[in-house]
Parts: sequence; structure tokens; C-alpha cells
Amino acid sequence: MPKILNKQEKAEILGLLLPQAQSYDELAGELETFVEAGKQSPEQKDMEAQLAGMAKEIQELLRRYLEGLPVRDLSRCPFTGEKFSLAIDDLGLDGLWWNFDAPKRPENQLLATYFALDGALKLGGEPERAPFLCSPGPDVPFVLPRLLEFVQVKAVLSSFKIGPHTAYPIVYYADPMLYGEKRVNDWGTKRYWETGSIIPELWTPGQYVTLTPDASEYDFDLASWIKAGKLLWIAPGDASLTLHGHISSCPYLDLPGSRRLKFIRDGKVWEDEEDYETLEPDDPDFDPIHFQKLVEEIERGEE
Repeated sequence: MPKILNKQEKAEILGLLLPQAQSYDELAGELETFVEAGKQSPEQKDMEAQLAGMAKEIQELLRRYLEGLPVRDLSRCPFTGEKFSLAIDDLGLDGLWWNFDAPKRPENQLLATYFALDGALKLGGEPERAPFLCSPGPDVPFVLPRLLEFVQVKAVLSSFKIGPHTAYPIVYYADPMLYGEKRVNDWGTKRYWETGSIIPELWTPGQYVTLTPDASEYDFDLASWIKAGKLLWIAPGDASLTLHGHISSCPYLDLPGSRRLKFIRDGKVWEDEEDYETLEPDDPDFDPIHFQKLVEEIERGEE
């Protein structure tokens, strides 16, 4: 069984991985210049061998990070009673799990009734510094009426800690499964994986779908959805994951905090969607888009 990462081990892996990815990108660019110029040089073979070695190191660091993530019991299906568990980086927001543009997450065995995962997060102090964009949601939990209006859909709200921060995962379940309706970008990312449908014309199976976050869709009036039987909740710290369907003593009602989407990078926090749309990387030594592309190239090379 893989060892779960602690904070120091995670920092060591990321401290090696990100600079190595940057060096790989730079060396690959130099090699491309040689190839395009049609030059034959002994340096070219040396560069190719060096890139191959760097690719293995990057792949190994990624493997250590992903295999070291803990699998946490976060929710429970209101239809079957099964636990919903997820491998997640709960040490802080500086891990690649939380990279909005290029998340690196292990594959999870999802429940047959699982439909979507959304979430909110209230910062418990200064956010961890990371050179990529992070968007963990507004400060307080919410639901999406467009999903809960379907008769076969219910949501479950719970809470746990991401480092010093308080996270509120919102898991949507469907029984029978809901086909043909857009889901939700996976919590903290700009996309979700669409497995397809029993009617191929509705959704092509096996593709990423990207939705534009729209906070105007969010409903923060949780009490009305609990009363309607569409939203259930689990008390913070409840390892038994007991589902509750009443508003009395519900700890998630009328929480203080911003109802707007927040964005984080390099320790800076903002809520302006226009800044999100036009943001340029503050750190010229790290480009998350290039990082994602080179990781995908390396992974394809391993197949």
C-alpha cells in the first residue's frame, strides 16, 4: 500500500517536479531548433537522451505525488447508502490536484449513481503559494437548481479540512442516471469527463467537456432544498457519514463569507471574473499550459 504523503514530502516532490518540467520544456525547445534548421550535430543525440532521462524523472515524481494522495470518505449516496470516497490532496491548495488549468488527479472508482462533484472553500488564513491558478469555489456552499429540478437527482453536502481551510464538497447523485444534461466542471477545475450516454446523439462518449463557471446559477438558500428533500447533509467530522434531511441544527445554513467565485495564484486571492479571463502568468518561469502539454507528451510516450 503506497505511503500517504506528508506536507514535507509533498513540498519536496513539487520542489523537484516543477523546475524539472521547466528545464524539460526549455531543452525540448532547443532540440526543436536543431531539427527545424536541419542541422546534424552530436549534441542532438545527447539532448534526446537527456530529455528521455528527464521525462522518466518527471513521470516518477508525478507517480509519487498521485500515489501518495490519501483516499478520503467524503459523502454518501442518498439512494444506495454507499460511501463516496476520493483521492484528494488535502494538505493544501499548492498541489497539482488543485491546478485549475491542468489538474493531475488519480483515477477513482466512482459510484454507479455518481453524477457530479462541485464544492466551496473558506480560506483559513493565507493561501499556500503555487505558480498555477486555483479556483476552489466561493466561501460558502451552494447548490445548482438546474440539476436538483430533475426528479432523479439529489445532492449531499459535507465538510472537511484542506490544510487550514474548510472545504465543502457538494456531490450530486442520480438514480436512475440523468443523461443529456450538462454536469458540472469537476471541483476546482475547468472541465469534467463525460462518459457518454445510452443515446449517442446526446453526448459523444469519452470526452472532456468545459463549462464556463456562472455564479448566478448558484443558490445559497440551502434550507429550501433541504425541506424539499433534494439536499442532504453530513455533519463536519462525522466519520460515519450519517445523512441528515432536516434544517434543525444544520451547520451549513447562513454561513458568513463571499458568494462569489475566488481565484488564487502565488498567494494572491481575487474574485473578479474579468481578471480571471485576462490573467497572464505572474511567474515567467512556469507556464501551466506548457506543463500540461509536456506531461501529456511524456505520458503518451510511456504507452
